[in-house]
Amino acid sequence: MNGMTGAVAASTAAGGHDGRARMMVFRAFLAQNVAVGSAFGGFGISVLPLQELHGASRGATTLALALAVLMMGLVSPLVATLIGRIGLRWTMTIGTLMSGIGYALLAIAPSMPVVLLLYALPIGVGLAMFGPFPSSVLASNWFRHNPGPALGVANMPLFVALLPMVGIFILRDHGLSAFYLILAALHVLLLPVMLGVADGPQDGGEQPGHPHAGEASAMLPNRTVLRSPAFWVMCLGAGYLNAVGITGVSHLVAFVAERGVAADEAAGLLSIMGGAAVIGSLAIGFLCGRLGAPLALALIAGGLAISWASLLSTISFPIMALASLMLGAGGAGVFPAINMLSGRLFGQQSLPRVVGLFGLVTLPLTFFLPPLAGVLRDAVGGYTPVALIIIGGCALVVIIFVAMARATASRSANGVAE
Repeated sequence: MNGMTGAVAASTAAGGHDGRARMMVFRAFLAQNVAVGSAFGGFGISVLPLQELHGASRGATTLALALAVLMMGLVSPLVATLIGRIGLRWTMTIGTLMSGIGYALLAIAPSMPVVLLLYALPIGVGLAMFGPFPSSVLASNWFRHNPGPALGVANMPLFVALLPMVGIFILRDHGLSAFYLILAALHVLLLPVMLGVADGPQDGGEQPGHPHAGEASAMLPNRTVLRSPAFWVMCLGAGYLNAVGITGVSHLVAFVAERGVAADEAAGLLSIMGGAAVIGSLAIGFLCGRLGAPLALALIAGGLAISWASLLSTISFPIMALASLMLGAGGAGVFPAINMLSGRLFGQQSLPRVVGLFGLVTLPLTFFLPPLAGVLRDAVGGYTPVALIIIGGCALVVIIFVAMARATASRSANGVAE
């Protein structure tokens, strides 16, 4: 009788634990969406009104988002330390508050230099503290036995699709200041959700479906990771893909508008891109499991190249919509694929350190490519050279990750033979 009671209690506890784990993934999903949706989806439709309001060049205007990405990468190692000291709950709560204050101040920013400062400091630092990196850590902590599906859900950028659809009407009817205040309000609404965050199960052995979760290898030191050629290959290829994704969000509306596409249709393409990102995050996780992360990243690079070639060669809305679909799905899949590849190469225990170093090392690509695209466009008077450079770089990345996949398969085969 007591044994049966104990079994029922254990089953109930496991079910409750699973429910709490899913709730933490949902909190990670909301945090990532408010952070990325506001910064990327919101910026994509506000770049032209922002440029017009302050009389700035395209290059200077797109520098705002690049500065946010720069600060996010620079402070990520410090955020990892902060998480260790005060935990995910307070780190993510403080980051949400900082970012929300930044958007509220953007509503009254008097000049472009102030706009750039706000994107760099409160918004950029806030992104690092409650955006994709800590959200992914939260999801992984609660599903250490198999983090792939949890990472896919946590990184689905639903708000990147929704914000352009809603924001285009807010900008048209109420102006840029009202739009920024609504973004600030989203952060305020997120604060109670962040206060419910828990870093992970109290007992590492409580991981659902993984009786040996507490038995983990030690985290690799920075020196070991940085000395690995595979790490630098991953940074070169995936860092470029990340930069291409940021460039697409920053310039897509302006790019298609330059080709004669109406403003509503241009915003619609950005919404399609964001909607596809919701699916892409999960789909790439599935492809990583079936094909391996290197081949999945090679497919992403090939899809991005084809998409930009299509956007450059036609103004047919159905074809441009399909290209935007591929851009969104591919761009959203890069970060989950990098998480899975990092875990495969260096071990799940070292995942936070590797991803943090990845963000820091790839800063030159993610920071310089989007504003340089705007500068090049201003210099030549069109986006054609920008698109050609993106296409050529993506083709090179395909070769890089196919070679990595073959090398990984060869090492695995040798290991089996031995």
